Amino acid sequence: MKVLHVTHQYRPAIGGAERYMVDLSEELARRGHCVDVFTSRSKDYMTWRNELPTCEQLDGVNVHRFWGLERRAWMWSALQRGYAGWWRTGRARYEPLVFLGNGPVCPGLFTAILRRAREYDLVHINNLHYAHAAMAFWAARWRGLPVVITPHVHAEQQATYDVGYMLDILRSSDQVIADTRAEKEFLIELGVEAHKITISGVGLKLQAIPTLDPAVCRRELGLPETGFILLFLSRQVEYKRLDVCLEAFAALKPHWPDLHFVVAGPETDYSRQLLAQYAGTGGLHICGQVSDEDKWKLLWACDTFVLPSTAEAFGIVYLEAWAASKPVIGAHIPSVASLITDEQDGFLVMPGTAQELAMRLAQLMGDPALRQRMGARGRAKLEVRYTLASIAQIVEGAYLRGLRQHRKGR
Repeated sequence: MKVLHVTHQYRPAIGGAERYMVDLSEELARRGHCVDVFTSRSKDYMTWRNELPTCEQLDGVNVHRFWGLERRAWMWSALQRGYAGWWRTGRARYEPLVFLGNGPVCPGLFTAILRRAREYDLVHINNLHYAHAAMAFWAARWRGLPVVITPHVHAEQQATYDVGYMLDILRSSDQVIADTRAEKEFLIELGVEAHKITISGVGLKLQAIPTLDPAVCRRELGLPETGFILLFLSRQVEYKRLDVCLEAFAALKPHWPDLHFVVAGPETDYSRQLLAQYAGTGGLHICGQVSDEDKWKLLWACDTFVLPSTAEAFGIVYLEAWAASKPVIGAHIPSVASLITDEQDGFLVMPGTAQELAMRLAQLMGDPALRQRMGARGRAKLEVRYTLASIAQIVEGAYLRGLRQHRKGR
């Protein structure tokens, strides 16, 4: 099958949606499919700055990057005005402001799909709410090309789905790939026909994941060789709820002197201001953005992974923690609850509740056997359901159903 993948960003850009498309593209190419990727030249969705090469082949995938309009202050203003106007009135005149403000606006990507559509069996769009999705959908429909989309809808974030053209894309695509059961149920509420939805999720390449010695990892990272290490690893934006983790950590530290909290991931103005408030707290280790090698060292070095995010489509980093056989703690929101089984392979806490998070952390700190059982169960779940090979097989099935649906529609 010859497949066109269209995504807002591609490696070396980081992020859950980016990681999903990179791994899937490479796995499908390995399985014998011809995979092209159309994307922006950006690796920073905050600016859409054009800084990556226009064309290269990466692990069997042909990557074509297109110039895009860089995000300026006036575009952020247009985006806010567009969302506010649409949600207030539902008038289509506000939709172009959302489209423009979201970006990446890549005219060359649109025209390239129009020009080359007949080369492909179908187009698979990754991530709904950025502008590339609308351009790819419109061009594919114009040329009669079947459309599959993985929207990565955050049910808790209205901005990821609730605009007229986004809803049209969801309802009109030939197949919609949901990350979780909860997302499928939500998509049905939005008007997507149930028979068009496939539940997939995200997978890991288990053979590429290193098995490391936790003691050696701690030593190499400059972390204490004894004591309990709690890890937060994510882009440090507000909805990831680093504030809740810090509040719980500060409450526990006087009672657990050997508790250490490692905060890793790309920093933001929000997180820098937040972390400054806890600068005097002993046992707080701030790493910022880390390499892939150090990411795995941190996951093997820690005792528990925490990410009480209040808006997730899936949460691939929970899988990565399970790959290192570590228990995880997430917020009790539908998408995360579809992944983590509470009190089995981790804990689910009510969103925004530092007190409950602290209680669960104290439980794990005081019970090493419980940590070991939860981590082992998480690893077993990963091996059964969330390998990259199994996800690719599910996606291949969705492609075939999308082709049949498209022929039926025509």
